Amino acid sequence: MPAWPQSLKHEYRVFHPINSHGTTWLRESDLVFVQDRPYAILSWSHDARGDHPNTWCELNPVMLKHERTDGPVYRYEGELQDPAS
Repeated sequence: MPAWPQSLKHEYRVFHPINSHGTTWLRESDLVFVQDRPYAILSWSHDARGDHPNTWCELNPVMLKHERTDGPVYRYEGELQDPAS
């Protein structure tokens, strides 16, 4: 489990394929970087301290492509496995 920073910015989005129970579909998730490592945040927990990742997948940085160098949107060229399936 990554050591999430106290204040985690989620200003980026990532489009990625995800396989859930044998079916692959395209999903959009929040994208965060922790110590230069990318993570797709699939769900968040909310409490008095703020937002905290609840379910996430670490992404291979080689497969992460920035759509526009000045934009907040990325795409992931690998398929993720749904941690819930």
